[in-house]
Amino acid sequence: MKAKKGIIITSFRLEKRKDKNTGVLKTDNVPILADFKFDGQRVIYPIGYRIDFAKWNDTEQRVKRNNFNKDGIGANIINKRIETIASQLPIIYNDALGLNKPITSKLLLDELNSFLLVAENTQIKEANPSQQKSAIDYLQIFIDTESQQKDWSVNTKKKIETFKTHIEAHCPKLKFEDITPIFLQSFIDYFKNDLKLNNSTNHKYMKIFNWFLNWATKMGYNTNLAYKGFEFKFKGIGTSDYQKNIVFLSWDELQHLNNLDLSNNKRLEYIRDIYSFCCFTSLRYSDIAHLKKNDIKTDNNNNHYLEILTVKTDDKLTIELNKYALAIWNKYKDQDLKNNRLFPVPTNQKYNEYLKEVAELAGLKSKETVIEFKGNKRIETTYEKWELITTHTARKTFIINALYLGIQPDIIRSWTGHKDHKTMALYTKIVSEQKRTSMDKFNSI
Repeated sequence: MKAKKGIIITSFRLEKRKDKNTGVLKTDNVPILADFKFDGQRVIYPIGYRIDFAKWNDTEQRVKRNNFNKDGIGANIINKRIETIASQLPIIYNDALGLNKPITSKLLLDELNSFLLVAENTQIKEANPSQQKSAIDYLQIFIDTESQQKDWSVNTKKKIETFKTHIEAHCPKLKFEDITPIFLQSFIDYFKNDLKLNNSTNHKYMKIFNWFLNWATKMGYNTNLAYKGFEFKFKGIGTSDYQKNIVFLSWDELQHLNNLDLSNNKRLEYIRDIYSFCCFTSLRYSDIAHLKKNDIKTDNNNNHYLEILTVKTDDKLTIELNKYALAIWNKYKDQDLKNNRLFPVPTNQKYNEYLKEVAELAGLKSKETVIEFKGNKRIETTYEKWELITTHTARKTFIINALYLGIQPDIIRSWTGHKDHKTMALYTKIVSEQKRTSMDKFNSI
């Protein structure tokens, strides 16, 4: 409909542009456009923010609530700018009309840009320190944005939210400039002395802290790089004691579990099958949970392989399927599951709960000693093996058995996505010790 004199019709939409290389419409991180008409003229104005199509409400012409763009800018801030533009354009137009100014698109956009700049500068000047974002505020943005973009598992998000709770308890008004080596050491002391956490957990939390700080630095929120020179070391991490805590199934144990007759209990049967598939392919829980039927490809020689983009690391992996994985795939490939999923994977919590049932039924009752450190104190706890079987042990089982079968570490890394050869060296040492123990059996005859 043609705009009447003195009235601006404003709508807001996302830019629709195809990728030059693929010809596919871009749907991630696209510009938000103000599309307005006046006196028979049409102007398209990028509002200065981008958003994903999935986070945009076409009907309301606003970003969906509780969403963030790639820069960590929330829906409330973006939508406020949209509302400001929608309300201010008619005012600018009518003021120019009242002053008998020639109304052009340049005039309208110059006036709008000036208004937005003044308004935002005024906001900054009027903001008092208590209203400025703390490092903890940015940590929440990190959780909200990265958990969606990287599709974190429930457990990963819960772990980082727990970490946030610990930071808030230790230093509720933490600013980036406060994160010095002295602060980082005090945080470690808080973990050890106040929370009584073991060294393995402390190490994981400090890695999360580094992950967050690297993200904040990359996004431009943090300019304090003092954390990069801080080395945190915990007794029992990266040593032979830590190595002893790696739980895996031997080839015989894996074959016994894989061949266990569970036909009278379908719930446990599909848990066993999912776990076995991971043991034969190295897939993490997050990847098996998202695995779709079309992730299984066939090459020119009719050989089947997996082609996936890993959820945790965004690595594109190609994993050839061995006969054991193929047998499990054939068992499930014709099932009609929601979202074209290949396997009926439950939540991680339920998966681990049922998996322990399977492992106990399989008679995995060898004694396993878990070693942990709290500060310099070494603590040993003995379990039956079935008690320690979780989704994480499948990946370790794959790596150690592949090494034991003589497959080169670099080839294994191409399947698992490990970039650091040091990680593979840890498993290689376990296999060497396992082979030494096996050879010693000759000495007992």
